[in-house]
Amino acid sequence: MENHPPSALWLYGLPGSGLGFTASAGAPGLEALATGDEGARIWIFYGSLARGLAELVAQLPEGEEGARVAAMEAALGGWQADLARAAGLKRRGRERIRLLNLCRGGEELERQLARELPELAYRKRGQGGGSGPGAEGPVELAMRGLLQWQPGLLNAWLDAEHWADDFGGATGRAVPGGEAADWRQPMPLPRLLQLLLQLQGEGGGGQQRLEERCAALEQALQRERCHGELLERHRQQIERELDHYVGSYERAVELSQRLPELLDRARRLFQASA
Repeated sequence: MENHPPSALWLYGLPGSGLGFTASAGAPGLEALATGDEGARIWIFYGSLARGLAELVAQLPEGEEGARVAAMEAALGGWQADLARAAGLKRRGRERIRLLNLCRGGEELERQLARELPELAYRKRGQGGGSGPGAEGPVELAMRGLLQWQPGLLNAWLDAEHWADDFGGATGRAVPGGEAADWRQPMPLPRLLQLLLQLQGEGGGGQQRLEERCAALEQALQRERCHGELLERHRQQIERELDHYVGSYERAVELSQRLPELLDRARRLFQASA
């Protein structure tokens, strides 16, 4: 790997960080650092599992379902590998490498970033993993299903949490990373029931909105049908009037063509009577 001065600073944003970039300008990929980082300062940012999942889904390309599934599998594999690389790099270079979960830290983390990385223009990020209001429940259920399918992702994330900077101390939280749920434990039945009821309520509301929309469309269709029937009556009336005018015109033309003959006949009758 190319030798870099000790002052070089490489920034990396993993899914869930919300930074909008995977590596800062001039920084090699995380996979390239496996052979050595040549003394550069490295800051690696990541976030909660739920937020990371929401970001990956939002970045999926448009296309057929098969292509989107393949893209999601590749993205999940890359996410897991990058988490493992981040933890490994932190183990090798604890002083030069910062590993930070941007979904926790609050004002203390903001102050640290403003002091040491003002060019990062740190933006406030919520603690949840949803993409909007009311999205936390579905994302939590999806995250649990995903972790059953790919348990290695949870292990890699927990390893990163173990080695992540806690502003000078170890993490060691009962619920790590500011997550709303502890993914290491089965979902408690009260929480599962709460989410099921929430989804049922949202589904009922959606059904009601759909029915209201259908009723509005039926009313609009009925208005258009009545308007079409009115136009059809006007068309038939115009056709009848047109037929009448055409007949009158044809009779007038025929009369004008016979006019010389009629005048000549009238002249002869007048002369004969004289």
